[in-house]
Amino acid sequence: MRVKRQRKQRIPGYTPESDTAEELNVSVRTLRKWRQLGIGPAYIEVARQIHYGDEPRAAWLKSLEVQPVRGA
Repeated sequence: MRVKRQRKQRIPGYTPESDTAEELNVSVRTLRKWRQLGIGPAYIEVARQIHYGDEPRAAWLKSLEVQPVRGA
């Protein structure tokens, strides 16, 4: 039996799940777990495929930024 491979759909301003995982240096499985827990970047689902918005992803990364504090 042949498995039908889904083609990556490109949506302007959005990045497919696999590319987002690669950019964030995490696995697709990790992104899926984050979605399940509601802790990852904002996403949309189109035709059963997950895409992450470029601007919301940048904002989410910015929210994780830690400002170092100098010791006394």
